[in-house]
Amino acid sequence: MKTAAKSVKRRVGKVVRLRRDGPVAMHRQLAEQLRQAISHGVYKQGERIPTEPELATRYEVSRITARQAVMQLVRDGLVVRRQGKGTFVSAANVQHDLAELRGIYAGLVAQGVNPTTQILEFGETEPPARVAERLGSETQKLLSWKRLYLRRGTPFAVAWVYLAPGVPKIARELVARRPSYDIFESVLGLKISHADISIRAQAATAELRSLLRMPPATPVIALERVSFLGDGTPIEYTLYCAHADIYEFSFKVRDKVDIASVLAERRQPANDRRPA
Repeated sequence: MKTAAKSVKRRVGKVVRLRRDGPVAMHRQLAEQLRQAISHGVYKQGERIPTEPELATRYEVSRITARQAVMQLVRDGLVVRRQGKGTFVSAANVQHDLAELRGIYAGLVAQGVNPTTQILEFGETEPPARVAERLGSETQKLLSWKRLYLRRGTPFAVAWVYLAPGVPKIARELVARRPSYDIFESVLGLKISHADISIRAQAATAELRSLLRMPPATPVIALERVSFLGDGTPIEYTLYCAHADIYEFSFKVRDKVDIASVLAERRQPANDRRPA
């Protein structure tokens, strides 16, 4: 079986002359050749594919045709371009399940991603207005940190965490060793009851592009989370920004909404509606 697989890989890896008089555009033919090479492991995840000039020479096409073929693969999510470094085969998407209340690190591990992390910043700082409002901190400085997430040495997300004023102070060494939710519950004895979470797409700042090695105009997926105790007291705010090309959130919908009943209720005059 291994010998047969190697034979297929060698065959796919060979340069196939493109048909100039065929019904399929040259750049689409070239894109298909590269797609097959990627799917059969000629170019593996994280490896650089030939440059556009190299492709133009190897397949005897113009650089414009080579560029169109590569951009087709970029749009399909098979490769990513890194400014000044080249074009690389995309890694499999990082999937993050939001079906259960758990920390970001635990959620990643549950999906089979075992990230490494780095603490980039740690200390007391004046929070942005939105954070101060959500945590009720007024003008107080808050303990915060910035954490970088990596998979096989490649960064894919950054998180900014702010602790509410009433949360006991903790050491940088503890934050470097343990995830946030684990610290809250196992070390500080704070039982998280629920969290408000919102997700949006946004443009990457210059800082994010540098940290995540992203080309210009690549968006990020931003998850904003505020975690609460059982009495409704907020204890932390997290902004988690992930590389949109390789990251996705998912959750299960366990029941359906009876749209017909909702619309019928809305059509009913207000004075005829029964109290809930």
